[in-house]
Amino acid sequence: MNEYTDLVDALAQSNLLPLWDRYMTLLTREPNPSDWPINWSWEALQPLIARATEEVCMADAERRVLLLAHPAFSPHPYTTSNLTGALQVLQPGEHAEPHRHTVAALRFVMEGDGATTWVDGQPCEMAEGDLILTPSWSWHEHANEGDRRVIWFDGLDLPLAHHLRSVFLEFRQRSGALERATKERTGDQRQPTSLTSVDVPASTPFHYPRASIAAALDELSRRADGSREVRYTNGANGGPVLPTLDCYALRLQSQVTTRAYRSTSSAIAVVAQGCGTSCVGDKTINWKKNDIFTIPHWHWVTHRAETDDAQLFLMTDRGLLDAMEYLRIEYE
Repeated sequence: MNEYTDLVDALAQSNLLPLWDRYMTLLTREPNPSDWPINWSWEALQPLIARATEEVCMADAERRVLLLAHPAFSPHPYTTSNLTGALQVLQPGEHAEPHRHTVAALRFVMEGDGATTWVDGQPCEMAEGDLILTPSWSWHEHANEGDRRVIWFDGLDLPLAHHLRSVFLEFRQRSGALERATKERTGDQRQPTSLTSVDVPASTPFHYPRASIAAALDELSRRADGSREVRYTNGANGGPVLPTLDCYALRLQSQVTTRAYRSTSSAIAVVAQGCGTSCVGDKTINWKKNDIFTIPHWHWVTHRAETDDAQLFLMTDRGLLDAMEYLRIEYE
């Protein structure tokens, strides 16, 4: 025993560790997620959103954003293992100044219209149900020229970027006419993105309108469990919209439970419309429009709609895991 202790001490002095005493901890038989399903009710969020708009002015904040922080990752503001979700609020007449960062992000509009996001100089009008991309190192800014507040879901690969220690941030002054020089990105030039089997105008390569999503879902036949699912894809290669963020629209049939599955990928679900129930692991989540909940990796999942129009927007890290050959999906 003493000889073994001496060996461990000698290894430590040379910055070495034995594998044999921690083999089954480092290489587990299956994933053992540290987080659990968690949900945020749109109704419960309203007073906090109201306080944020009243007490935090844009002059004092780079962005008026409420981070969806899972306590399992405290003190880090992460929502799942590789993904962070948030709510951003822009009041009429407000403007979020231009910046860019290596963290990839997207915006799913939950309430309101009349705002615009500029991505590398290209305007993307924001309306409820639209998805807008801000790829890594893209200049982006937001302005609300409408007459009511606009709220959108922010999705980012922040946990992954932090883990890789690869975060850069840069600011730029606002131009008077809100016009942006085109394609100041260094390096690669991205091809326009588009929804599967749906053409998105080339003038808005970062914008997926709600109508295009609905049309794509309408074209699909229902699966055996009554659901229809469309993947938002990059038109250049048919892959995920961004290398680290992979998005889906899931339409559910009323009173039909979807087939149970579990995956090594995680997801954040935003209720685009309707109401229903999801069972994630041993937790049952009742949801309605604009509620948000997480689907941690390696939890069994089913969904059941209570209305005919129920639809979920899902932001996942599935494409990333697939590219790394870490993706595994199991069905019951």
